[in-house]
Amino acid sequence: MANQTSNKQIVLVTGSSGCLGQHVVRLLHEQDDSVQEIRCFDLKPFSNNLKHKITKEMQIITGDIRNEKQLKNAMTGVNVIIHCAALIDLNFQPNLMEMQSVNVDGTQKLLEMAIENNVEYFIHISGTEVNIGNDPIYYSSENTIIIPKKPLLNPYAKTKADSEELIKEFNGRQLSNGSEQLKTVIIRPNLMYGEEDNHFITKILSITKANSGQLRRIDNVFTRMQPVYVGNVAWSCLKAKKRLQIDPKITGEEFIITDDTKIVDPFEFLEPFINARGYQLTKRSYPYWLFIMLFTLYCWLYRNFANILPIRIPDYLTPQTIQFICNTYFFNRTKAILRLDYDPLYDHDESINRSLEYYQKCSI
Repeated sequence: MANQTSNKQIVLVTGSSGCLGQHVVRLLHEQDDSVQEIRCFDLKPFSNNLKHKITKEMQIITGDIRNEKQLKNAMTGVNVIIHCAALIDLNFQPNLMEMQSVNVDGTQKLLEMAIENNVEYFIHISGTEVNIGNDPIYYSSENTIIIPKKPLLNPYAKTKADSEELIKEFNGRQLSNGSEQLKTVIIRPNLMYGEEDNHFITKILSITKANSGQLRRIDNVFTRMQPVYVGNVAWSCLKAKKRLQIDPKITGEEFIITDDTKIVDPFEFLEPFINARGYQLTKRSYPYWLFIMLFTLYCWLYRNFANILPIRIPDYLTPQTIQFICNTYFFNRTKAILRLDYDPLYDHDESINRSLEYYQKCSI
């Protein structure tokens, strides 16, 4: 237990080259004096894409969370794991086996190796996708919402829900040293945007580019989006790390993470990023019911007659992702405020301005 109060913590960040992982590594350097060494573990070697100052010792490890030997080598002396690694596949024909292998089997292997190597603290990144079905959500919290039997963004959301169950199952298990127990926390952020994003706004920019620089505005009467800036999600990981080491009552629990990004119509939120690339939203709004009906029909035809249809469906453009964007989901972060001492590090304006600079130049 000495390491939690001394400045000698070693933190392993899985998925460190991804969007969230990059921000977690930056804040560990800039905001966490308890950390001595950061180990960046990913299939892709870590590169400091955010151009932050390197203030602590770093190890860059190329590895797979399903590989026991690679994990064992990476975990020697580690105190805390922040598990950001995941496969997000929302394509029309997703790779089901690979998502199950990475998101569920990989998480289980990581938990098993944490116990074997006496890693006491484990922070798991999930997402509110596990909570989202077909119905709108209005300021729901962790104890007022249930995980739907059929999440909207299946099969990805199902693998994340299954990985959450593993986190809860392993919480409290005795470490191999026989003197400590594994302590876990689940972080559930909303849909993330910001620097290094390549799953949300970058996909929409790509779809807009392919449609001659225009994004169709879809009207579903009342829709509201509550995205969260990735830097604030990374900050919540640091707050969870700190709190987990002093408050055993939060172990095994999940925390919804939002920030002060304004809750607005999704197309109102997207418009500044669209315009920053010189693209435009259509002035005319297309009725959601008509658009989703025709697009669902086209997807059925595409699935069965792809060889003779002239138009290829872009990645991430499915009836489910359209429904996800054109519905209303916003959440209550009170539990994270009260029990993790979480408050957003970046306000609305700073979050948007940092993101605009990235989306103006990012590759799509």
